[in-house]
Amino acid sequence: MRFLHLANWNSTNIGNGALALGAERVLMEDLGEGTTFLREPWDDYTFGLKDFDQSFVELVNSSCDALLINGAVTLNGRPYLKNAGMRFDLPLPLWDKITKPIVFYGISYRLWAHQKYHHLEQFKAAMNYILSHPEKILFAVRNDGTKEWLKKRLNIDSPLIYEIPDTGTFVPHTDDIQYPELDARKKNIIIAFNNEDETHRFLGFTHQLVVLGSYFWSEEKIQKFFARVFVVRNNKERFLKRLARVVERIAMEYEVNIILAPHYLDDYKMVGEFISKLKPRVAHQMTVSIGLLKVAHTKYFYGRYAKADLALTMRVHAMSPSIGMGVPVVPIVSQGRMTEYLSRIGLSDIAVNVFDQYLEETLYAKAKAILDDPTTIRKQCASAVEAMRKDLHLFNQKLSSFLE
Repeated sequence: MRFLHLANWNSTNIGNGALALGAERVLMEDLGEGTTFLREPWDDYTFGLKDFDQSFVELVNSSCDALLINGAVTLNGRPYLKNAGMRFDLPLPLWDKITKPIVFYGISYRLWAHQKYHHLEQFKAAMNYILSHPEKILFAVRNDGTKEWLKKRLNIDSPLIYEIPDTGTFVPHTDDIQYPELDARKKNIIIAFNNEDETHRFLGFTHQLVVLGSYFWSEEKIQKFFARVFVVRNNKERFLKRLARVVERIAMEYEVNIILAPHYLDDYKMVGEFISKLKPRVAHQMTVSIGLLKVAHTKYFYGRYAKADLALTMRVHAMSPSIGMGVPVVPIVSQGRMTEYLSRIGLSDIAVNVFDQYLEETLYAKAKAILDDPTTIRKQCASAVEAMRKDLHLFNQKLSSFLE
C-alpha cells in the first residue's frame, strides 16, 4: 500500500510532525512493513506555491494507492478557503475525478466560539459529498471534540464520522542523543507555551461577552476592542506571573534546569514575556531555550521531551506526545480541544486551567508531586496510551478493509 501523505511537511510548527510521523508509525505497524508514503507538503498549497486543481488530481491518480489527509489543522474556516471551506480546498467538481480512495485520518478543528466560519456552505457541500461516498472516502476526526463541534456548531452529524486517537500521541523520537540543553544532574523541566490566537486565547471570562458581541460586530472589531481595553494583556500577564512564581518555588526546593521549548514562531513572544517575569537568578542561571525546528527534525525535537522529568505545556502537541512517551506532564489548558482530549482518555485530573482561580497552588502541587514521585502519573499515562492504541488498531482494521 502506497499512500500519498498530505501533511505540513515543510512547516515550522513541529506539532504537525508529531501528527504526521505518529500516523505513519501506527499505519506501518498495523498495515504491514510494505506500507510506504509519498510525502506531499500540504503547506505548499496553503501558501500558494501549489494549487488544489487538476494537476493535484493527476498526482493522486498516478502516484499512489490511496490519498492520506493528516498532519494539519483542517477545519479552521479561513476566508481564503473558497472552494471546499476547509484546508483540503479541492474544488468540489474535481472530487469525482480522483480515482483512488481518500482517507481523512484524525483531522481536527481550530475555531474559537465567536469566530465566523467563512464559506460555510462550501464546507457543508464538501461534507455532504464525503458522507455520501463511503465507498470512496473514509472520514475520521481526532478525539478532541471535533465530532461534537461539527454537530453543535455546524449541524453536521453522521455515524460515518469516525473518531480516532490523536496520532501525535505515537510520535517516534530519538533516544540515543545527548542534548546539551538537558542536565542529567538536575530535574529537567520543559515548558511549552502557546501564543497562537493570542487575542482569543486570553479572553478568559469575557469570552461570553465576545460570543454575544459577535452577533453585532465583526471579528476584527471585537479584537480591536478587547485589545484597547487591555483584557487580553491583563489576563496573559496574570497567568505568566503565576507561572513564574510556580517555577521559582520549585527552583527553591530542587536543583532544576528549565528548558523553554517554542513549538512555533508565535511562541517566541511569550518566551520573552515569561523570562521578564522570572527572578534574575532563575532566568540567568537555571533557564535555557531551544531553537525552532522544522517537521523534518521531529524525532530529534521530541527526543528532548522523552528525557525530561516534567513537561508543563499549553500546546496540544507537547501534551499528547508527552503522554505517549510516558513523560510526566501537566497540561495547562486554554482551549476546549485539550480539555476534550484529556476527558476522552481519562486524564482530566492531570491538567490545570489557565484561568483557574487557584492556578498557582494547583500547578505547584501537581509539579511537586511528580518531581517527588512520577510513578503514579506514568502508570496513568501508560494505561491511557494502551487503550488508545487498541482503539487505533481497531480503526486501522476498518481502514484495511476499506482499502481492500
